[in-house]
Amino acid sequence: MSGNMKEEFISLANTVFGAFVTEEYYKAKYENNIYGPSLLTIIYVDGYPVGTDVMWRNDLDGEQAYQTVDTCVLEHFRGMGLFKKLTFHELEYLGKDTLVYGFPNVNSYPGYVKMGWNVQRLFKTLCRLQGGDVIDADYVTWWIKAQEGIGYIRKNETYYLIRKHGGSPMATMIGKVDAQTARLFPEARGSRLLIRFNTKPSIYNKNKSIPLVCNRPNKEIPYWKIDAI
Repeated sequence: MSGNMKEEFISLANTVFGAFVTEEYYKAKYENNIYGPSLLTIIYVDGYPVGTDVMWRNDLDGEQAYQTVDTCVLEHFRGMGLFKKLTFHELEYLGKDTLVYGFPNVNSYPGYVKMGWNVQRLFKTLCRLQGGDVIDADYVTWWIKAQEGIGYIRKNETYYLIRKHGGSPMATMIGKVDAQTARLFPEARGSRLLIRFNTKPSIYNKNKSIPLVCNRPNKEIPYWKIDAI
């Protein structure tokens, strides 16, 4: 990617979402990606960058896969079908059989529905400190380590990564890791309520959910793959 594209992407993302894309964020997410290069697309109107989307290389179960992330269009240019054009261009480039999934925001989610993608909703549910997915250690070292608020807790000889939510007693349980990987993070002390994501709705927080979209029906996507878990 040229320096100009990188700067344009950072400028667009920070204009739409607020100042969250730093050089360090960009380097960790894209330049140091353990799976390989991502596909970044910028759309221009009269030579001016007005929207961007990234097919972030994020393989799944050993299969080459991409997660659609950091999608944004400047407010004045929304409703013009630019998001659809971005996505179709990227899918054509990657090939129709390439696995693509995402956890879209409220602005981009309706677009995936209109395009006929497989849609699920992940609901927050209370959970006990047991079970949970085993997270790939290389993925933890690369990407989850770049997140803020991650810590580990231990029960007997099992280690779990969790994400704390400010001063709240509630935390998200991300999954299980080995002891060496867990100790890349600070130990999270104190009692708390643990939540996790489940595709089955519950009474608890039944309206607190995030969408999961995929171009392949019935594909299981672990929620720890969310780019900002």
